[in-house]
Amino acid sequence: MLKKRKNMARITSNPIMTGARGMLGNVVVYRQFRGQTLLCNRPEKRNTITPHQQRMKTRFLAAVAFAKKQIADPVTKALYQPGPESKFTSAYAAALADYLKRPVIDDVDVSNYKGNEGDAIVVKASDVVQNLNVMVTLLDTNSILIEQGEAISTLFTKGYVFKTNKRHEITGCTILITVRDRPGNVVYRELKV
Repeated sequence: MLKKRKNMARITSNPIMTGARGMLGNVVVYRQFRGQTLLCNRPEKRNTITPHQQRMKTRFLAAVAFAKKQIADPVTKALYQPGPESKFTSAYAAALADYLKRPVIDDVDVSNYKGNEGDAIVVKASDVVQNLNVMVTLLDTNSILIEQGEAISTLFTKGYVFKTNKRHEITGCTILITVRDRPGNVVYRELKV
């Protein structure tokens, strides 16, 4: 039985065609999509690609090169090895996604930051692999550097903690958060205190 829908036919109840895929002659293509066999027109190949498509193609090829390099090394492959609850099926897929997806700064907790030595600024950030480099920069009202340092990952806070090293005035202070992942994707957040 065939059902026609927008240059595509869906094959249902035909045991001979179940699981078929590939091109038939130079006219139609059999495809599998979500457990169904589809019969489609042969796609037309474009002779030119847009500048945006070229950029995306170049970026994807760089992601493939990055993923291959990561899984070639047993140490980095272990970082990308998917766990039982992961949406990725392989270390290669996880490394590819890590290159293509930037990290996300989920939250910055400055409730314990009062301008005293040892105050904590907690950054919650997420990525495909939680191996992030989180830098915190404190600037005064004139954008002059007060201090800068790396936030350390802790299980206790489930985030990255930066502890201040000196006492300073926090009125008008700016906190710059920079998060970088393994492939080099960077995101920023700026907070005024």
